[in-house]
Amino acid sequence: MKIDPKRTVFLIDGSSFLYRAYYGVRPLHTPEGIPVQAVYSFCRMIKKLIDTFRPEYLAIVWDSKGKTTRHDMYEDYKATRQPAPSDIFDQKKYIVKFANLIGITQIAQDGIEADDIIYSIAQECKKVGNTIVMITSDKDMAQALDSKTIMYDPLKDEMIDTDVFEKKHGFPVSKLSFYFGLLGDASDNIPGVRGIGKKGAAELVRQFDSLEHLYENLDKVKSKRAKNALSTSKKKAFLSRELFLLQYHPSELTQKDLDFDKNNWPKARSIFKELHFKSLLRELGEPKRSAEEVLSQYDFRVITTQKELDDLCVLLERKKIFALDTETDGVMALQSTCVGISICMQEGTSYYIPFGHTVNEQQLKKEKVVAALKPILEDEQYKKYLHNAKFDVLVLHTLGIRLRGVVFDTMIAARLVVRDWQRLGLKNLSDHYFKESMLTFKEVVKDNKYKHFGQVPLKLATLYAAADAHQTFRLVAVLQKELKQERQQELYRSIEHPLIQILTDMEIEGISVDVDLLYALNKKVSNELRVIEEKINALVEQQYIGLNLNSPKQIEQLLFYDLGLPPQKKSAKGKGYSTDQEVLITLAKLHPVPDLILRYRELFKLKSTYIEALPTYVNPNTQRIHTSYSQTVVATGRLASSDPNLQNIPADGSGYGIEIRRAFKPKEGNIFLSADYSQIELRVLSQLSKDKNLVNAFLSGQDIHKETAARLFDVAFNEVTNDQRQIGKRINFSILYGLTPYGLSKDLGISFKDAKKYIDKYFAQYPGVSVWIESIVEGAKKNGYITTHWGRKRYVPTIYEQNPHLFREAKRIAINTVAQGTAAEIMKIGMINLYAAFKKHNLGAQMLLQIHDELLISVSEQEKNQVEEVTKKILESVVDWHIPLIVTTRFGSDWKEVTK
Repeated sequence: MKIDPKRTVFLIDGSSFLYRAYYGVRPLHTPEGIPVQAVYSFCRMIKKLIDTFRPEYLAIVWDSKGKTTRHDMYEDYKATRQPAPSDIFDQKKYIVKFANLIGITQIAQDGIEADDIIYSIAQECKKVGNTIVMITSDKDMAQALDSKTIMYDPLKDEMIDTDVFEKKHGFPVSKLSFYFGLLGDASDNIPGVRGIGKKGAAELVRQFDSLEHLYENLDKVKSKRAKNALSTSKKKAFLSRELFLLQYHPSELTQKDLDFDKNNWPKARSIFKELHFKSLLRELGEPKRSAEEVLSQYDFRVITTQKELDDLCVLLERKKIFALDTETDGVMALQSTCVGISICMQEGTSYYIPFGHTVNEQQLKKEKVVAALKPILEDEQYKKYLHNAKFDVLVLHTLGIRLRGVVFDTMIAARLVVRDWQRLGLKNLSDHYFKESMLTFKEVVKDNKYKHFGQVPLKLATLYAAADAHQTFRLVAVLQKELKQERQQELYRSIEHPLIQILTDMEIEGISVDVDLLYALNKKVSNELRVIEEKINALVEQQYIGLNLNSPKQIEQLLFYDLGLPPQKKSAKGKGYSTDQEVLITLAKLHPVPDLILRYRELFKLKSTYIEALPTYVNPNTQRIHTSYSQTVVATGRLASSDPNLQNIPADGSGYGIEIRRAFKPKEGNIFLSADYSQIELRVLSQLSKDKNLVNAFLSGQDIHKETAARLFDVAFNEVTNDQRQIGKRINFSILYGLTPYGLSKDLGISFKDAKKYIDKYFAQYPGVSVWIESIVEGAKKNGYITTHWGRKRYVPTIYEQNPHLFREAKRIAINTVAQGTAAEIMKIGMINLYAAFKKHNLGAQMLLQIHDELLISVSEQEKNQVEEVTKKILESVVDWHIPLIVTTRFGSDWKEVTK
């Protein structure tokens, strides 16, 4: 249907969309912890509506509070509905404010539901020849569809008119009230006819003209069960139909009252700022300072002559404290070329020293800049501030400079105090703390069609680069103050800051990889993949020879339509049937093809993610892989590895996964030492919960998983089977990760009832754990955040949710963060102490990889016994706890050999 905005009235079912946005969108909070997912979704919906239809008549219709006219007809109308979460009304206030700002008429009427108001307005507007677009997904509203009235669902981008409805449901809109008279509506507690489901109701609606016609011809109903149900529920059927029917209520509103100016959208800027809707602000064209404005406010200078460089060095020698930043032609620090260095010694003035730009402008030679700055950068007496220091240290390493004297990293500090910790870039922090926009990399490089920063002209490059050092310098004082206010300064000083140098050294060292071994392994895996394809082809029809086993859509067609296997559940997007691992495991009991697909997927992932990918990460200059470690991306405080992620290299005891680890080798003349904390998170749980049975199990040195299994199955410790121990192990860890009875039942392949019984019995056997969990949850509710043993904070805004699913997730986050975060801190302190011990004892051992609870160390044959002794002693003495820390060590000639 063609929409003429001058002749179309758009009516939004506000209440329906509010609830849909609240429950259907992932939780979203402002940095202050205010829930705003429904507000954001609503704003997005309105924007889409304006951009798509350019409406000139628009209104939002809200349900009224309290009872409605339908309650007079049926006292139990909507009686089964749970109270709405309290914060949904807080979000509605922001939506109302937003709508007022951009001039959308809002309508509500006591005792009348939004559906009826929309229907009534539609009837009035049609009288003067207008088209009505009802913005809703509410099934009730389909009754109003006719030649001049359509429904639009903005989330699905779906238009529904009478033809679409009839094609979809198999009966006309005029019979919808008949259909729901039979079916009822559980969400509104409309009873319908008990025993008549969707399929049965649809069949009856197609067979009979109306509810009256049906009851006049009950003898023609073929199903005896349906006939009996209809006979005993006649009153409920007619009542249900009446409750479902839309009601007309005359209104004094005129079309003029619904006028909307689509150019009002920028008036929403204030609420977008208030709620930190940055993407919406950007789309509005949030004003940014021009280069001239930046220069007028700050003194950003480019250094292009030897005299200017010498004068700058004199200033540095005088100040002895400055912020530093490097600019490169790429994002991989050790494989990029440094093209310039920026320095700031005081607020208001900053310098950029270009030496690697490809532009035809005067700039210093790289050798001259390095010669002048190297003594200062390598001298610890000069105190340096950096943002993401590790990157710059690595870049300077490529110039032959060993940066020393780093006293503050603004990114690492911000991670400990900024609630929106996933946005720690300088641009975001500058906006957050100073309300100032900075030039972005996109604006400077990509928008100007440059391939990298080295192609940027020096004037523009200076505005960008000098600002980085300048804002870093300014952030230091602000963040030092916040660290103190948030009681995070000791965590920063004693753990996070010292770790920077250790991780930098690990990244510089890298690790050797036998590329030829991976190439050979790739051939083996490729051959097995071909064999699997041939086996599947032999089990199905010839027409499937070209089947793409990586296509969920094609696999869905093969399994459920061609092989006739029973679908298990809908796909995540709801557009087809799922072919995920859980489904394939179930179907493998019915046919051999699903099991082959599982194996194919497993091998294909190994091939694409590891076997083929790892060689591409080998640095051509060092012939080693240099993974990057981050202290800021994991919510619990764990370290994360990327480019490539070496913390996810498979460790399974058989198959090709473990063979990948065989490719990782120590340098010539050395061997690997693996040092692995044994069950560290469970030991943390035992120490913090002080549960008597858990504590005794660890103090006695018994196998904790076997001990748990003995308690769950009421058998003697020595009689626990391997299968029982596996269940005990899974349940031990499920407590830390908040696994529900449903999740455990799926994980172990047992009934929900048995899974719940195991979890209940676990808490009965370890009551201190239950008490500890409740204390964590109560603490989170009281403070809005939880803390690890060393004080790292994590805000958990959803801990106040009335939505059970969101509350369970918040509870899981709280428990897991305390246990995993504390374990991560133990490992970090262990790394710091071990780094110092290696230096103290003049040992040549080097930490190469950290895999959560494990360290992989390169050690010479001559020093291996001493290094092993020092490593165990240091790592096991990180904390003086009642529960001992146990470290298991293993030697090997490759990573596979030291994998337990």
